Amino acid sequence: DGQVLGHVVADGVIGKFELIDYAVAVAGDGRIRSVDVLNYRESHGYEIKLPAWRKQFVGKGASAPLRVGDDIANISGATLSCGHVTDGVRHLVALLERQRASGRL
Repeated sequence: DGQVLGHVVADGVIGKFELIDYAVAVAGDGRIRSVDVLNYRESHGYEIKLPAWRKQFVGKGASAPLRVGDDIANISGATLSCGHVTDGVRHLVALLERQRASGRL
């Protein structure tokens, strides 16, 4: 029927030293459906790949804080990775929301 169900955007951020590739799936209403860590190269902090950490994003949209320490928990030993991925997700959700609000999506 041609209805857009949502969008998936892949991006990369630096953890402590290495690039972290991740993807964000956002539903048509602007809420996060999933966050997936595609490639984690750091020697520590692999826990951000686990569903328990990633599921914190599900259901949140552009109006959510999406900040470590606010609505996203930190992982000891992966502070920079948690923060950088969370910042990246927040940026992508805001970008998609601006595009959706302007009718470009």
